[in-house]
Amino acid sequence: MRKAWSALAGVAILSTSRLASAQPPPLPLELTWEAPEACPGAESVRRRIGQILRASVVKPTSAVATGRIETLPEGRFRLAMAVRTGDVEDVRTVDAASCSTLAEAFAVVVALAIDSTVDPNKELRGSEVPAPASPESPASPEPPGSPRVEQSSAPPVAPTKDESTPRRSAASSVLVRPEIGLGGFVVWGPLPEASVGPVLSLGARIDRFRVGALAAVSLSQDARFERSAGATFDMVEAGAFGGYMVPVGVFAFGPSVSVAATHVRARGFGIRQPWETSAVWLTPALGGRVEARAMKWLSLFAAAELLLPIDAPRFSLATATAGEAVRLHSPGRASPRLSLGVAVVFR
Repeated sequence: MRKAWSALAGVAILSTSRLASAQPPPLPLELTWEAPEACPGAESVRRRIGQILRASVVKPTSAVATGRIETLPEGRFRLAMAVRTGDVEDVRTVDAASCSTLAEAFAVVVALAIDSTVDPNKELRGSEVPAPASPESPASPEPPGSPRVEQSSAPPVAPTKDESTPRRSAASSVLVRPEIGLGGFVVWGPLPEASVGPVLSLGARIDRFRVGALAAVSLSQDARFERSAGATFDMVEAGAFGGYMVPVGVFAFGPSVSVAATHVRARGFGIRQPWETSAVWLTPALGGRVEARAMKWLSLFAAAELLLPIDAPRFSLATATAGEAVRLHSPGRASPRLSLGVAVVFR
């Protein structure tokens, strides 16, 4: 009896381990699905996507998919779907007589977005394809004695891969999403010492392009140039930026460019009149930017740039003792700047 119980326990443990190992890996998919009660649910759609991707041999691409089915007055159904991979989104609307047909089409489109090597022709042949809707006008009855025509029960021919692959129209390929960015920066060169401060940006993501406006404020810093003479420096920048990002999974890399008006004010101590001076100049910048998508609406970013000021002046004030001009600071001809922050992206 003890041997029987031991064998039964071993079988249970082996079955449990086999079931655990047979569990498929989680789909790289963030799915939002809304449909009437009579239509397939979210779990059914997710399961169907997993079935299509079960033979995938390439590294899948993360996708964010949204599908909503509504009932039309004439009894048909309409699917509004949006599938996004990286910074490219495919948006379309499809009508059908069956919501099961729309759910199947949605699953195929999402699977192709995750893995473009999937053969939809093969997958659709092995799945149940809903029958087409009957015409609105009732069929006329056959006259007595007329021969009965048998309808073919052959399975419908699945579309080719080229026909099933989502095609982006000119209207749906342009995706504009506003964003608000907040971060911090450190820059060497415009002021006597390395300066830090907050940076705020308002922009838009147009597919892979980034454009917008920015503003940055440097924290005040004191610099002493003689035993009894020095100055407090403040810096404010405002301008525009642009860039082009190439998505790689949840990351995106690309070059960036910006141009800003830089305003620096120096207030001296131990200085004769005038004890304050200020200047404004133009500062272009070239560099690179890295982004990481943390959530559907939240992105982290880092940027490295080289500032190239145009006609930046030399700051000098007269001392109270010698009565001669003292060179306070000359901004560098090329200044490195690093930035880190987060961006809230609106759909």
